Amino acid sequence: MQQEQMHTTASEWQELLEKHRAGEKKWNRLSLIFGLTKLALLITVFLTVYFIWLRGNPTLGIALTVVQAVIFVAAGIVQAKLNARMRFESGMAEQVQKHLDRLEGRWGDFKDTGEELAGPEHEYARDLDIVGKRSLFQLLNSTGTSFGRARFAEDLLCPRYSGKEIRERQRAVAELAGKPEFCCRMELLLGRVGVEESLPQAAERLADGKRRLQSGAVRALFWVLRVLTCGSGLLTLLLPESMAVVPGVMFSVLFLVQLAIWGLSSPQIRPFLAAMAAASQRLSVCGEPVDAFAREPFESEKLRELASVLGGARDPLRSLAGLSRRIGLGNSSILAFILNGLFLWDLWNAASLDSWKQKWGEKSTDWFAALGEAESLLSLANLPRCCTGSCVPEPVEGAGVFTARALGHPLLPNNARVCNDFTLGGGIHIVSGSNMAGKTTFLRTVGINMVLACAGGFACAESLAFSPMRVMTSMRLSDDLSGRISTFYAELQRIKTILDAASQDKSVLFLIDEIFRGTNSVDRLVGAEAVLRRLEELGVSGMITTHDLEICRLADERPRVVNCCFCETYRDGEIFFDYKRREGPSQTTNGQFLLRKVGILAN
Repeated sequence: MQQEQMHTTASEWQELLEKHRAGEKKWNRLSLIFGLTKLALLITVFLTVYFIWLRGNPTLGIALTVVQAVIFVAAGIVQAKLNARMRFESGMAEQVQKHLDRLEGRWGDFKDTGEELAGPEHEYARDLDIVGKRSLFQLLNSTGTSFGRARFAEDLLCPRYSGKEIRERQRAVAELAGKPEFCCRMELLLGRVGVEESLPQAAERLADGKRRLQSGAVRALFWVLRVLTCGSGLLTLLLPESMAVVPGVMFSVLFLVQLAIWGLSSPQIRPFLAAMAAASQRLSVCGEPVDAFAREPFESEKLRELASVLGGARDPLRSLAGLSRRIGLGNSSILAFILNGLFLWDLWNAASLDSWKQKWGEKSTDWFAALGEAESLLSLANLPRCCTGSCVPEPVEGAGVFTARALGHPLLPNNARVCNDFTLGGGIHIVSGSNMAGKTTFLRTVGINMVLACAGGFACAESLAFSPMRVMTSMRLSDDLSGRISTFYAELQRIKTILDAASQDKSVLFLIDEIFRGTNSVDRLVGAEAVLRRLEELGVSGMITTHDLEICRLADERPRVVNCCFCETYRDGEIFFDYKRREGPSQTTNGQFLLRKVGILAN
């Protein structure tokens, strides 16, 4: 698929940044004016009391004070709205600045690196810089909830989508990429929710469907008690004193009965309410981003589907927020005494929560899953905004397809990225070349773009056609002293894992860096030949890098094995790399030059 024009330029981001900073200043200035107005009103209240009340005209003083109080409250309400608008503009400016930092390569200090999301045993995460410091996750992640963070990590670490699903996700990502201001707004609203580990547990509590008040008859009895208590209380207040004795006694008895019921039920009900109130409060704050996403008009089928699911969550989440506030009133001892005596407040709230869970509990799982997927798509949409050469990859039928034009590494700065054309062609490529020439970076370039393509995102290329493949790597290997595992044995285990997977799944894309670097040249050649022969027999595709030119000769014997290389040039006693891929085995070495450069070998 051809390169998409979704890139937002630095000047466009800067213009958007200045717009929101100007908005922040505007609303701050208006808020200050209303703050001064409130101060002036306070002064006039004191003047009114002194010059009018105390000088013999209390009626006029009361009237003026009431008017001033009304104006003061109104000014306070307006100022609160202005402050909210100012905070919104400030938050939008922060989000725009993050996008500008991504574009200009200043994203290395973003806090969330996703380091803990995958260990060294993952098939490719560590080798391809998917998570961790200066990783793809750190660059693209703009999720604001634990649902979104987990889904985005899953999409990068285990993308298992069919060609049809990939196309649907691509259309969604492309549409979001063309809505930079909407995406910034979503990121701001989601950021207010926060990534809390307790959020998924809270969702599970709401979805379990268990009722605290099992009996319908008991719930009906409690309603009757509430009505009788409140009714008798009203009659006591409204009837003449001579007629209010009976309802007054009735009210007192019922009030005490309800307090007794509250006291007996509290050991079971209060822990439930406390846990559910915390869960409700955490989840109800998702209402604002859910509402914003549901209201946005979308064209792609995937986004319309997500918006439809989230649209069904708006009213239930508002109801949940109201329930959370209701439960919170019972946290005050005095209010709890009055409310439970009058209304059986805690049991009423428990019954309301039961009803909410029965009606919406199972559906809430779908809401938060949809919210997480929407956040993941928002994060994937960041790539075309920060990568100056990106495209929507084209998923195709067949095995081992990876054909790219101007393929680059998305984690490299835009002004330093060197791109290469490449066709995998269902074969096995031996990539040779000197130290620092770009062999390993090229393997990572292929791998990371395959991950992005399989996740339904953009790729850092002018065009890319691919068949979805399972990426497996062997690159950053280390020994394990406690486990008595040497670097060489660690590599053997890793390659054995690749071979086992390839024997079960023909769609494996293997990427092996410096094959068998931890052993002597004879064993390395024998081992490399055995591995390549086995991988070729299994019919999988991939790439290996090597310094050993003897290994390159295997291409003469194996029909599916192809050589390519990266080279260097020398001028005026200096070494230069162009990082351009060439066909055939490497014809140059630079080891001795570098040894002389650092003074180990004599010139």
